[in-house]
Amino acid sequence: MVADCQPLLSLRGITKVYPGGVVANDNVSLDIYQGEVLALLGENGAGKTTLVSIIAGVQQPTSGEVLYCGKKVRFRSPRDAAESGIVLVPQNPRLVDAFTVAENIALAARLAGKEFRLHEVKELVRSLGERYGLSVDPDARVWRLSMGEKQRVEILKALILDARLILLDEPTTHLSPMEADKLLDLVVRLAREGHSIVLITHRLREVMKSADRIAVMRRGRLVGVLRREEASQDKLLHLMFGERIPVARVERRRRSSSERVLVVEDLWVWGEHGVLAVKGVSVVVNRYEIVGVAGVAGNGQREFFEALIGLRKPHRGRILIGDVDVTRAPPSVRGRLGVAVIPEERLGWALVPGKSLVFNIALGLYSTPRGPFHGFIVDWRRARELSEEIVEQMKVKVSAVDAPVESMSGGNMQRFIVGRELAKQPTLVLAMNPTSGLDVDAAEKVRSLLAEAADSGAGVLLISEDLDELLEIADRIVVMSKGRATLTAERPFDVEKIATAMTEG
Repeated sequence: MVADCQPLLSLRGITKVYPGGVVANDNVSLDIYQGEVLALLGENGAGKTTLVSIIAGVQQPTSGEVLYCGKKVRFRSPRDAAESGIVLVPQNPRLVDAFTVAENIALAARLAGKEFRLHEVKELVRSLGERYGLSVDPDARVWRLSMGEKQRVEILKALILDARLILLDEPTTHLSPMEADKLLDLVVRLAREGHSIVLITHRLREVMKSADRIAVMRRGRLVGVLRREEASQDKLLHLMFGERIPVARVERRRRSSSERVLVVEDLWVWGEHGVLAVKGVSVVVNRYEIVGVAGVAGNGQREFFEALIGLRKPHRGRILIGDVDVTRAPPSVRGRLGVAVIPEERLGWALVPGKSLVFNIALGLYSTPRGPFHGFIVDWRRARELSEEIVEQMKVKVSAVDAPVESMSGGNMQRFIVGRELAKQPTLVLAMNPTSGLDVDAAEKVRSLLAEAADSGAGVLLISEDLDELLEIADRIVVMSKGRATLTAERPFDVEKIATAMTEG
């Protein structure tokens, strides 16, 4: 146990630049004190998770320093941090499904340089569970647990490791409202008992309920630190989003049509953790229209997208493309109906690793009329021509169309994917975070192409964690929160209302 000190941990000038030049943290300086709940607030991409990952030894800063009890430290791994009393509780529990609760905690303790006998771990799970309302069967296999129970195991793990600083990354994402309230009560109690808590969240209600201080991040920078009594919803929203007056950089003709190209009716979809991730969402997209879906990550957007493109079977509800019911149809049916898909995962989802651009063009256009096929025979000359056309049109930087797709940068991969999908001359475009990780010019190019597709008669459903992007090009914005469509907004957008809907709950 480290001796008492003030502050407990200090960050000085922390900067993190990822390969490709993306700045996740930009000169962040912040103090964390003993026995406080410090809420780390910000929208997606603000740099919150990267910052706590650096504190926890998961990532290394590009520059800057970390001081623990006044001494400069460098945690090169989560084990280093855990040995010093710093434990990260991740948003998605990292447990071995085949192991029991006790076995998982014993393994974590061993990795952190602590030795417990299995019967000792079981007794600690029972006693701490009773003391803190974290009851869970130490002999239960993890795969049998609910998401709320898995979250309890992660917190019990931190307590058994004698964590002095507990980093909670969006801990209520998968919890019911009642479970979330209990967890926040526990967070306050742990702080009063001397633990220091960093609570990453985007929900203002959680911040006002539990935090002693609130640090707000925007686009990698720390833009404000307030005591809870100084904070208000308006102040926090202003710090999180700034002056969000959309600038119409992408020109739109904004034609209207009553012809529906996508109808989603009362859609319910199961998530990965045995809970419903999408709950009764209904959306309509018409020709010439871009409908944006806004929300903080983890509120059902991914499961919604996977159901739309045919990778996840809905629990109930209907998905119509035109007048064709595709609710339980495979992805290939959507291709034949003129659907273009732009996923956020470039390699694996959109592009086949190890294969050339020509191969990926042929495969990507397989089920579409414009594909380079004669029956089941590939016209490789035509595939090459199409590849070269897209490379030229999209200004893709690549040594040759025969080069493997991994030889391109992320931005060039995305240009190629968008060019290929729009070459289908689609009636419907389904896109999820299509500009994630791109530089300003590449992102603007992608947005322009989506606008051109809509102006040419396609309907576009754009799921994006970048609110500015949606404010710029969407005709309507649907906000998803905790799996539900909680708001539908039309131009002129009330940015504060949208931001509030994204952060409530």
